[in-house]
Amino acid sequence: MKKLKPVTICLVIALILFQHISRGSYYKGLITGEISGNYGKLYTILQVGLDFIIDIFTIILGIAALSYSDLQVRDRAYSIFRFVYVMTGFLALPTVVFSLVISGGMFFNDPATGFVIISRHLIWITLIVLLLICKPENPIKKVNLQEYDMVAYTSIGHRFVHYLLDYFLILPFWMSAASFLYVFNYMVFGSASYSSANPTLFYLYYFVSYLLYYFLAEAIFRQTLGKMVTRSCVVSDGVQLSTGRILLRTLSRLIPFDPIAFLFGAKWHDRVSSTAVVYIDSWEKVFEEEKGVKD
Repeated sequence: MKKLKPVTICLVIALILFQHISRGSYYKGLITGEISGNYGKLYTILQVGLDFIIDIFTIILGIAALSYSDLQVRDRAYSIFRFVYVMTGFLALPTVVFSLVISGGMFFNDPATGFVIISRHLIWITLIVLLLICKPENPIKKVNLQEYDMVAYTSIGHRFVHYLLDYFLILPFWMSAASFLYVFNYMVFGSASYSSANPTLFYLYYFVSYLLYYFLAEAIFRQTLGKMVTRSCVVSDGVQLSTGRILLRTLSRLIPFDPIAFLFGAKWHDRVSSTAVVYIDSWEKVFEEEKGVKD
């Protein structure tokens, strides 16, 4: 397992680089020609730029996880690397499936290209599975605050950081979904206008991807990207931190104004699900330690 982890990291980095190199001509065509006033092109450039930033971030984390001398820093870099690649994979899956469906005829007209595309996606799925298997050296454990006497709750400022970073990670996939729905609208209705597209599918994808991100992130990792950066995690408060509890916490995010409620100390999805967000390893059993000293 120890050898599998660095091999998987190297393969992930290689696949990311291969994907960008193979898109070289597409990138060249994107940045050449008239851009001013071409809002569709500007939108695509912004979307591609955000994807590129996330991929560069992933590569840097992978290199740090392979080469850093400090084992603790290396393990933390791997944890974030693993999270970003796995979660972006889950978020990208609907648009990947859609792109394969609409380009299905190409596999018959150009079997060689079709084989390369299918092989690349199979490798991509395999790497996600391998990363899920290769856990960090110090994974986040399940914690019930009722078993501890002291804990440091994550500050409002850091929860705002969580909000921004998590949205930054999801945003490119929302933009990608909007682009694919534009293509779908053109193929089905013959309209090439964003304004004429039915927004229902986009809103559906928006809410499903939003909820799926938080559910999978907190059920599998007990953290989101923002929480990883601030070294925070989700814990339970008087109940078991089960998958059902995380699902309740996720669905509670649909409460109106919940995403910004933490700014006013409300923390509605925390209270509804009997969970909390705290700093990692800040929980302590003070009274048991004092009792041990007296004895």
